[in-house]
Amino acid sequence: MSLYYNQKITPVIILDEVQMLSNSILEELRLLFNFKMDFENPFILILSGQSQIRNKLQLAVNAPLKQRIAVKYVMQGLKPEELSDYIFTRLKCAGLHENIFTQAAIEAIYSASKGVPRFVNSLATSSLMYACSIKQKHIDEEIVYQGQKNFDI
Repeated sequence: MSLYYNQKITPVIILDEVQMLSNSILEELRLLFNFKMDFENPFILILSGQSQIRNKLQLAVNAPLKQRIAVKYVMQGLKPEELSDYIFTRLKCAGLHENIFTQAAIEAIYSASKGVPRFVNSLATSSLMYACSIKQKHIDEEIVYQGQKNFDI
């Protein structure tokens, strides 16, 4: 908090998998907001997690924390038309500048994942691993299905 008070820098703290935190830890987070914070925000706290966090915040014990949440956002899955660009961008970040997934493979990944990025990543990775194991350079829907089956996704 000294960054904020001494240098006027607002730190951003991001906590992921918040649904896994105990109610007592959530209470500790709430207490952080009670420190000289009537008119100032010496830090920004971003709570991230799966949808179960909403249920946890509905509990009476967590009502004081829920009241302090200023913005809520529920991330939707990727749309079918976004999935190809998403996968290709991830391939480029890994150093591959060629889209090796066929359109049918993209559709199979969407069908199985409903566009949820974490599941998309798992399916794409298992497909890549399966394709490598059979020395295949392009990924079609059969490789997606086999990758999903072989890696138990």
